[in-house]
Amino acid sequence: MLSSPETRRMLLTVGLSAVFVLAVVISGVSAQNAPFSVERLVVGTDIEQREPVGITDVFPSGTETVFCFLEARNISRPVTVQLVWYFGEEEVARVPLALSAGPRWRTFASKKIGERQGNWKIYLQDDADQVLGSVQFVVEQ
Repeated sequence: MLSSPETRRMLLTVGLSAVFVLAVVISGVSAQNAPFSVERLVVGTDIEQREPVGITDVFPSGTETVFCFLEARNISRPVTVQLVWYFGEEEVARVPLALSAGPRWRTFASKKIGERQGNWKIYLQDDADQVLGSVQFVVEQ
């Protein structure tokens, strides 16, 4: 019968599996329709001559500023993306960056860290708020 615990577990497992597969398919479709591809999304200590330097995912205590660098390829149309910065689970900044159509575009944003030690993450979102990439880093205590 459908009311047995084993049957309910099986139906729940099948249902959750179907939702997971649908989510993977939908995210794959949105990534395929993105107006560009992400070549590099990295964090570092500075930008010099339009390139990131000091690329790392662990910053020492006392780090004042972190730079997030984006290299986009095959940009099909002008688009504004956002770098959404999180400290722990709290959104602390949302930085819009304009990309022009073309074969390659490099841009960056920086964030003053202050006394915020711990886990950080940055999401790259397109103009429809779809996540196109992410990077995580830690500021040591």
